[in-house]
Amino acid sequence: MSEGATDLTFTRVTERLRTADLPRRDAVDAVVAVARGGTVPGALIAFHLEKPLRLLRLSFRDDAHAPKASEPEPVGAVPDVRGQRIVLVDDVAVSGATLRRARALLGATHVVTVAFKGRPGAADVVLFPDVPTCVRWPWASDMAEPVPERPVRAVVVAGVSGSGKSTVGRLLAARLGWPYVEADDHHPAANKAKMARGEPLDDDDRAPWLASLRAELERHAREGTPVVLSCSALKRRYRAVLTDGLPHVATVVLHGPTQLLGERIAERTDHFFDPKLLRSQLDALELPAPDERARVLPVDDPPEALVDRIVRDLRLEAGDPTAPPTAVASRGGTS
Repeated sequence: MSEGATDLTFTRVTERLRTADLPRRDAVDAVVAVARGGTVPGALIAFHLEKPLRLLRLSFRDDAHAPKASEPEPVGAVPDVRGQRIVLVDDVAVSGATLRRARALLGATHVVTVAFKGRPGAADVVLFPDVPTCVRWPWASDMAEPVPERPVRAVVVAGVSGSGKSTVGRLLAARLGWPYVEADDHHPAANKAKMARGEPLDDDDRAPWLASLRAELERHAREGTPVVLSCSALKRRYRAVLTDGLPHVATVVLHGPTQLLGERIAERTDHFFDPKLLRSQLDALELPAPDERARVLPVDDPPEALVDRIVRDLRLEAGDPTAPPTAVASRGGTS
């Protein structure tokens, strides 16, 4: 990682892009990128949505990044997208002023704004709202993908309800011949009743549940056995409770568009989760930051394909399910 900046690899960028709450392809006519910074991000989204890419060149800051005018002004012709439904893309949005100016210049029928990095609310969709530092984009500098520092012996498959974490977790455990732990089985009856009534859990509810799951991971580490755990693990601090001090544990977060998740939950008939709680889970969700040992995978891939990807990316191997015991540092709580 370069000093004072966060390196974002293509893998990290595409993970966030594929799981972002972008409009469906049939609800978009074109993608407009604010040049120059938004050109590559816009091209990635245009490719993802299979839509044409248009460029809007704006002049606002000088070489020292100081504003040259009270608002951005167009350089050259403005793309004619009047009457169209567009996705408007920039690489960075701080206040959202550039995107608001671009929206006004374009006069499209419907606009969804996207920033790859920015403050929450600076655009309709911000891929990396959790990176406060400057970033190095992979299209600007060469950077290698990180590799696991040591063999992975435990995998936490996380995500909101409807993400398929239990299905993928069970398939992954079966593929590897590893034991499987379902986090829902560790919820006390009071938690299950609360969720069935449509009441979201709070940190006090989650504390003993997370401690129980941490104990499971520690037990497997002490015994030298691998394990796959499916657990919502929505927030960074929840994932920290589970994995801090356990360098052999990797986390995979399954995520996707809200509409798809809602459709999946509505189809389920064998679960205590009230579908109305999905919104509260999405509001609580914190996607893994670049410094976490965690990956984000899209839920629209088939479960078998997701298992293939997890095995490949984490370099997992089936076979002898035992290994030398691992020293662990016990911890508990939700902070």
